[in-house]
Amino acid sequence: MAELTDQQKLRLSILSLVQNDTAAAQEAIDYIADDPLKLELFNRQYALAQAEQTPLTRTIKAIQGVKDALPLFQ
Repeated sequence: MAELTDQQKLRLSILSLVQNDTAAAQEAIDYIADDPLKLELFNRQYALAQAEQTPLTRTIKAIQGVKDALPLFQ
C-alpha cells in the first residue's frame, strides 16, 4: 500500500479536527489550500471557537479568525 502524501496527511488532519464533518472539512480545505501557516492558525482558531454549536459553524468562525490574523504575518 502506498504511503500518504503530505497533502493527504494535511487534509486527513483537517477532517479529523472537524469531527469527520465533510462539509466543514471542505470549507477548511478550500480556504487553507495546503498552506501550513493557514493550517496552524486554523487549528488554533478552531480550538477557540468552542462556543459554536456545529463543526461547520465552528469552521466558519475559525476561518474568519485566520483571515483576521494573517495580516500579522505579512
